[in-house]
Amino acid sequence: MKTSSYGWAMKLSLLSISMLLTSYNAIAGALPALIKQFPEQSRTNVELLSTAPTCAMIVMIIVSGFLARTVSDRALVITGICIATVFGIIPFFLTSNFWLIMASRIGLGIGLGLINSLAVSLIGKYFSGEERATLMGFRSAFVALGQATLTLIAGLLLNLGWHGPFLLYVLAIPVLILFVSFVPKDPATPATPALSDTPQKQRVNAPILLITAFLFVTVTMYTGVTVRLSSIITTNAFGSMQQASTLLSVMIFCGMLMGFAFGRLHRILKGQTLTLGVLFLTIGCFLIFLAPNFPVLCLGALVSGLSYPTMIAYCFNKINEVCPPRSANLCTSVVLVGCNLSIFTAPYMLKLSSMLVSSESLQSPFLVYGILLTLIALVYGLWSARITKRRSTIPDDSAIAR
Repeated sequence: MKTSSYGWAMKLSLLSISMLLTSYNAIAGALPALIKQFPEQSRTNVELLSTAPTCAMIVMIIVSGFLARTVSDRALVITGICIATVFGIIPFFLTSNFWLIMASRIGLGIGLGLINSLAVSLIGKYFSGEERATLMGFRSAFVALGQATLTLIAGLLLNLGWHGPFLLYVLAIPVLILFVSFVPKDPATPATPALSDTPQKQRVNAPILLITAFLFVTVTMYTGVTVRLSSIITTNAFGSMQQASTLLSVMIFCGMLMGFAFGRLHRILKGQTLTLGVLFLTIGCFLIFLAPNFPVLCLGALVSGLSYPTMIAYCFNKINEVCPPRSANLCTSVVLVGCNLSIFTAPYMLKLSSMLVSSESLQSPFLVYGILLTLIALVYGLWSARITKRRSTIPDDSAIAR
């Protein structure tokens, strides 16, 4: 197997970028304190501080594609990390104006949006073949590792006050130093391109739109768990904000382990792998809704944590199978925009779900989520079983020959 000449210092420096991509949600454990700090703001507005960066990320995912035509990838990554660092730590120093904090969070999203797609495409630029596939798998693990680690650090920084977690964005500086020090401007040997250099018109088909719609709904619900969990813990006196932040970290860590196990799981369950992912989130939502104490709530959170990597890995793997020829980049961008949009709307969906059951309980939205997810799992599971059965009844060419 042909491999590149790059050492692990370069590979780790490139992969470290991915650890920053979900850092916007690391402050979720501080939301109860932020709600108390800004009583004039609605709970929905305060919860948006955790998800608002994704709105800017959606725009920048699109814009970065055009910027890449005139600005080097290296310059975009450096600029993005610098923007994310500066705007990320602003709330730590300026803590009196809610809307200034909101603006800084959007600025954070702009920085993260610049590096979002490059965290994937740069691996394809410097590596090829099995080495590239291996590093793509590591990249997914680094995303989860970054989210878990930063969420845990944010919980420790709560000891400095509600504004403490915003200080964690200084950790982007070592990532910047590593990238500048070890990642070369251009690859020593260009990786084999996956697609022809000849310009091709890309398009999106119905299966891609279905994947986008599915992830929009399910990621909204999963994000609702991460956004609301800390408030449930503190409001019901189940535990402290530090415990809530630790639980979020463990929840994400469980998801990382599921990501490593995904390949083997998919070989066994095939299409029903997605059904299992939805069932994990279904069970988690019902447990969170019914939780009378902290242990049951922990169980619901941990089971929910297993769902996200299962659904994401399955759907992104499916993109390459169902997208039109030479349209993988466009289709991936469309699905990625749908995911980020769902994260942004999560607080509104929590509020809408509470209105549907006419309840002010912080746990009430998860009853609605559990019911909807049950229907999704049932419909998809039956459809997938039918497709599998239909394929099994079609003899392959070798059988016909015999």
